[in-house]
Amino acid sequence: MASSPGLNALIAQCRKLEAALRDEAGRQAEAGHRPHEGPDDGLNDGLNDGPNHGPNHGGNDGPDDGSNDGRHEPAATSRAMHRFIADMDARQAPPGLWSPLVLAVLTMAGGIGVGIGLLSLLLRPAGPALAAFALVLACAVTALALAIGVVAFMGGHAFGLVLLKRTALTLAAAGALGLIVWSQGDMRAVGPVVALLGGAGAWLLMNSNAFYVFAGYRMARRVMQAQARRR
Repeated sequence: MASSPGLNALIAQCRKLEAALRDEAGRQAEAGHRPHEGPDDGLNDGLNDGPNHGPNHGGNDGPDDGSNDGRHEPAATSRAMHRFIADMDARQAPPGLWSPLVLAVLTMAGGIGVGIGLLSLLLRPAGPALAAFALVLACAVTALALAIGVVAFMGGHAFGLVLLKRTALTLAAAGALGLIVWSQGDMRAVGPVVALLGGAGAWLLMNSNAFYVFAGYRMARRVMQAQARRR
């Protein structure tokens, strides 16, 4: 699988699950305002894994009006999520548990590389004070984006994956541009090289199987916890 489609497919799957959670919450809210419906009616079309919502319940398929098709696939998805989470929890540590830490190191290395490049570029024309401020600003912006992205990602939100992906690509692009400036003799090469290696390394890590598995685990746990709160 190519790197870019793989990460984009992971983000698309997370967004699909988030949309399913919102739809289920909306159906439950509507069911709560209907006096003649039971409290569990809103779960029928969601990602519920209850024993009475299987495709063969009662041996009666019911009328072929398409309503069952919206139940069987989410129920199968929910069962697969339960098996996946049970398998991950049975291990001493989930596969890919190390990936967020390595991602943080690579991303911060890229941010420091951008800061060093700005320091080298601005030191002579702008003075040491402004050059140092640019270094601190680059590191602070990178740390902020990394913190927001990792917190959202660990919470099972697709927004975190998107932010981390864009941060890595931005760092790699900044490193490549820095190398172009270095080729003109306006700055040293160490900053752009570190930024390029950090950004590219973070991008490659997010396209690794270990990161896919751990990201799927965090998203599945979010879905299961949301279901548990609604029961």
